[in-house]
Amino acid sequence: MGKIWFGTVATLALVSGTSFSFAADYVPPSTAVSKINSYRGYSELTSAASGMDIDQYTYNMTTWQISNGGFYKAMADKYKSAYTSGNKSEWRSKDGGDLGTIDNNATIQEMRLLAVRYKETTNSNYKATFKSSFNKALNFILTMQRSTGGLPQVWPKRGNYSDHVTLNDNAMVRAMVTMMDIANRTSPFDSDIIDDATRNKMKSALDKAIDYLLKAQIVNNGNLTVWCAQHDTANYAPRPARAYELESKSGSESAGVVWFLMNWPEQTEAIQKAVKGAIAWYKKTRVVGLYFNKKAGTFEQRDGNVLWYRFYEVNNDNYFFCDRGGASTKTQDFTKISEDRRTGYQWAGDYGSALLSAESAYLAALEKVAGTYVEPPPPAAMCGSDSCKVFIDGVNFVEIDGVKEATNTGFVGEGYANVANATGSFVTYGVTAKTEGKYTLYISFANGGNAERGFSVTAGVKTLIESGSMESTGGWTTWKTQSVEVELPAGYSELKFTSLSKDGMANIDYIGWMSENLLAGKVDVGDTSTTAIGVRDVRAASPARTADRYYVDFGTHGNSAGVYLRRGNSKVFRVNGSSHSGAQR
Repeated sequence: MGKIWFGTVATLALVSGTSFSFAADYVPPSTAVSKINSYRGYSELTSAASGMDIDQYTYNMTTWQISNGGFYKAMADKYKSAYTSGNKSEWRSKDGGDLGTIDNNATIQEMRLLAVRYKETTNSNYKATFKSSFNKALNFILTMQRSTGGLPQVWPKRGNYSDHVTLNDNAMVRAMVTMMDIANRTSPFDSDIIDDATRNKMKSALDKAIDYLLKAQIVNNGNLTVWCAQHDTANYAPRPARAYELESKSGSESAGVVWFLMNWPEQTEAIQKAVKGAIAWYKKTRVVGLYFNKKAGTFEQRDGNVLWYRFYEVNNDNYFFCDRGGASTKTQDFTKISEDRRTGYQWAGDYGSALLSAESAYLAALEKVAGTYVEPPPPAAMCGSDSCKVFIDGVNFVEIDGVKEATNTGFVGEGYANVANATGSFVTYGVTAKTEGKYTLYISFANGGNAERGFSVTAGVKTLIESGSMESTGGWTTWKTQSVEVELPAGYSELKFTSLSKDGMANIDYIGWMSENLLAGKVDVGDTSTTAIGVRDVRAASPARTADRYYVDFGTHGNSAGVYLRRGNSKVFRVNGSSHSGAQR
């Protein structure tokens, strides 16, 4: 792999502590960063420890550590009490001993909790125990790594598919994220819980792991594609797991590998080719309009939904299903596998939409590093096939139960409105109609969820749209426009868009229109009638009109009382006295 920098800021620190800098930084797409962050969790442990002293819980956890440094999976509740007797793992090695694993985030999440508590505890005895336990687990990771760089699911060997290099359930990728954080001194691994010599070992191990992933990527007809859920430790070939999990190209597990490579700060030519090849494969195999219901074990037609299958042939892109009978039961007819295998297993899912949405941001990031990036022109706000005559940027709301955002690319203007994921969440926009009537509004939105999201529109107590919907757009950076018709009174109205589902609404980019009789915001449209602005009205003690004169009662004799005019340049003048707001007379 060559020299590796850790981090994505202008000055990068190698594990030795020496600082270097280089001309252009690679900044991964925000979606890729978010995906990798999801592999840093250990909430299973902290949730189980709720109500306990967290240091006592963590200490109990260390007593369950296997002698080789690993931990078994799904142990969070058992850590509430210290180990007393019996097996520490439900899996046995070929020699009969306890097996440690990185399956289901095991060992990796324990390492994170140990590092956090080591930094925060004030108990010196706990601190020493946490450091010792952490380094045993770290050594477990280094020891289990195969000479080619891959990480198996278990150590020592179990004598079955668990001994293969394991991408299933993101096992290896989760471990690599923690390895990267350790080598990069990323919190919580920024303390003296690890010495420099061990950090250097972790850096070398990470180099080998990345090299393994690049060599294991499956090639079809000279084209890089994706990965299997398991690969051979020696020759990188795809390997099967359970009887119905044959060697294959995996639509599911491959995504995690791409997210990791997309995050890697040194975007070598080999890494770029691997990422681009995988994205091209996801484009090629995308299925639109189909949804897999895991609970019911059925494939269902659903407009706007996107999916990829779990298993594809190694040498081509034909998907398949398989029963407990193994290869002899392989089929493309889902109804031919047994009912108990059809339900409860994730045979398909939306594994690639986020990757496809992140492609443009990834390519732009590479261009910025190369110095060839050209800022694209801002997208136009479209109302049907024409540019909108007027539009309100999604972030220019009056009020919102949610936030302004500019995370997902492709929006018009400064950003978009992201309402809270709750029924009743809302966002409000102000408009002024010159005349009463019906107006067609164009709403630009992105809905990366699998299902449509309902909304209503009201103006005060009047319901303008009782039940509208925003369809799935297949990704949070994929924007679509739909038109709605509302009937508005003359003057100012506040249009309140309210969520009708627990997931909230789609993200709103802008609301535009073609009518020149509708204006954005609260606007004085030049009404020629006499209007008292504020809480004071025409003076009652005098005739309302005498020789074409109007009388206004300001209710005070203070220095600021009076009549004011505002010019187009925003300077304000007092009609019956001195100037106001610093404006000259």
